Amino acid sequence: MNGAATAASGSAIALLAWYPGHWLLVLLVLPLAWAVQPCRARAFALWAGYYLTAARDIPIACERFFSAHHELSNTAALAVGMAFWLAQAALLALPWTILKADRTASARAWRAAAATIVSAVPPLGIIGWVSPLHVASTLFPGWQLTGAALGLVTIVIAASVPLFPRTAVAAVPVIIAVLLANFDEPKRHIPAGWVAVSSRFGRLDPSQYRAVFDRSQSAIIAAQTAFAAGAQVVILPEETIGLWRPSTHFWWRPFLAQLVARGQTLVLGADLLSGAGGADAVSLDEHFRYTDSALILGDTLGRFESRQPVPGGLWRPGARVSAKLGSITQRHLIIERKRVAFSICYEDYLLWPHWRLFVDRPDVLVSMANDWFAHDLALAQIQRQSVESIARLSGVPLLRAVNR
Repeated sequence: MNGAATAASGSAIALLAWYPGHWLLVLLVLPLAWAVQPCRARAFALWAGYYLTAARDIPIACERFFSAHHELSNTAALAVGMAFWLAQAALLALPWTILKADRTASARAWRAAAATIVSAVPPLGIIGWVSPLHVASTLFPGWQLTGAALGLVTIVIAASVPLFPRTAVAAVPVIIAVLLANFDEPKRHIPAGWVAVSSRFGRLDPSQYRAVFDRSQSAIIAAQTAFAAGAQVVILPEETIGLWRPSTHFWWRPFLAQLVARGQTLVLGADLLSGAGGADAVSLDEHFRYTDSALILGDTLGRFESRQPVPGGLWRPGARVSAKLGSITQRHLIIERKRVAFSICYEDYLLWPHWRLFVDRPDVLVSMANDWFAHDLALAQIQRQSVESIARLSGVPLLRAVNR
């Protein structure tokens, strides 16, 4: 098998495991195929083919995002997207390339484990999407941290067996655990009265006062409709209304007063200005920091900040305008007597921000996304698959609100 064929096999695995496929079990073929490659170049081709295919929409998503915000021309935005696309594949394939050596069974085991972990946790894990560790959600649903650890063990076994057949003995207890986990998968029930409202608002232009006002009115109407239908807690998508300004609060105040009087709660995606200064005076040309947040309003009050806003799009260290990283230690919030975990847009792709889910099972996982620039791409479907995988591994019911 030459390099091109090896890369094609990586692409095929990506298509089978992720959209349009949905068989995450196929991810186990990756470490197995990696193990039998004769050299580091072939190992790189395998993993690069996988990551290039799984993230194939990055160029067009960047073109739409940056050109719509008038930051780059269409051509420049597409070029940046191509650079991101190629760079992410090379970087994520790098650990598997460097750690390819396979002299002994023990060396093969720790190298496969190390490559999996390094590509899934920061700093490289900041772009650690479509991790092979997602296979754990299929093998050990609801087993949380134990399931993730056993998923890693399964990857190690798959990487060891081709050259060291005796290691297949270790698969016997793992197979027994897989059968037990799938036979006794926990039922996941969304709390009664909780509703996630997806929208088709499209992109919000924060520089247009009228557009910001109209967006608030549309969001209020969407929430009112859900509450009128009997909802007790309503979730709206990420960044539904853009920056939460004093004027925004003024527009929302009558509606929020009604929620308090009725004992109802709204979870609203908004950006919150960080630091001093008048939010109504902020210009996109000024230097400021904000948090990509979930605001809890009405009968319950609170906020949850995105632990990893999308790199390049929102999180831009050193730039004049950037989202801040929320604390990785944020606890689950209590909303209407339910313990709630959050996944805010880009976090849907990553495992590490959800570490608390794997050690402490809340009542519900709320996913809030703003996919106006990618809703018709495979990217959005893979995002859904990824957060569903996280929810299944943790054994927690999932509620998703997405803006298209």
